[in-house]
Amino acid sequence: MIDRAYGALVGGAIGDAMGMPASFFTRDKMKKTYGYIHDFVTPEAEEQRYHGNLQAGEVTDDTMESVIISDILIQHKAFSKEAFNEAMRTWAIEQKMLETTVIGPSTRRYLTALMEGKNPEEGSGLSQTNGSAMRVAPIGVRYWNDFESCMKAAAESSLPSHGSRPCVAGACAVAAAVAAGVHGGFTPAQVMEKAYEAAVYGEHIGNDIPAPMVSKRILLAKRIVDENKPRGIEMVLDELVGIIGAGMFVHESVPLSLGVFYAVEGNPEKGIPATVNCGDDADTNGAICGNICGAYAGARAIPAVWKERVQKVSGIDFYHTAEKLISLK
Repeated sequence: MIDRAYGALVGGAIGDAMGMPASFFTRDKMKKTYGYIHDFVTPEAEEQRYHGNLQAGEVTDDTMESVIISDILIQHKAFSKEAFNEAMRTWAIEQKMLETTVIGPSTRRYLTALMEGKNPEEGSGLSQTNGSAMRVAPIGVRYWNDFESCMKAAAESSLPSHGSRPCVAGACAVAAAVAAGVHGGFTPAQVMEKAYEAAVYGEHIGNDIPAPMVSKRILLAKRIVDENKPRGIEMVLDELVGIIGAGMFVHESVPLSLGVFYAVEGNPEKGIPATVNCGDDADTNGAICGNICGAYAGARAIPAVWKERVQKVSGIDFYHTAEKLISLK
């Protein structure tokens, strides 16, 4: 149980760090720049506009925000919106996040509102991006044995910054998939079903905006994989990216990441690089797929060199965080 919880957290960080050098590259550009990414690489500074100053194995805001969620759950034993807003505001000030290019538009709007003393939820309902899905994995770990509480907490964690129905649906889907993995006993297809059900739950919460439904796109991703898997993983990736997309929109990012998880049958050693090599929002998609694959297969299925590298560079002990989250009552 602890190994799967640890896998969820460290797998997300690995996907974040491995995808960072290829963020917002097309698949063709990524192949020309890096070939096929199968390990941590140093970003090509002239090509990587967003993370060109980082080193190989370094994490981005995806993991940093996930750590904030973990800390709040451990301190309060549940998600606290007030504590989250204060922690995010402090983080943004200390790390000068509004002066960077790494945060998405919804997170930028949210942090700006916090800085200005405004209610961030007044603008969060317009969001369409994956910021709440990328940080939600600790909630899946915390509520591994209570899917109702997991979905409720995931929705609550999304609303302050990503308050639209698709964003809430995406966060709920990822949290439920992680919870199912940590729980154990589910097949990859059943994890997809849990994610779909959670997305449907999330689509009844938040502000209604004109956007594709995350729940239906999860089913579409599963169908694409089922139809193309006999033709090999590269064909699966081409079809997932070509039909669903791999961008920062939550209706692309979450179904794509779940689709890759399903295609590799939860194997993080295969799934993390496969997601990263889809390009576009590679760090966030890598993080989400890493969260879900890591939860499903456990940290023992992740190469030791990956775990050691990302924890050494980030200075984060994901194992002890997992221990604390899994023991919360």
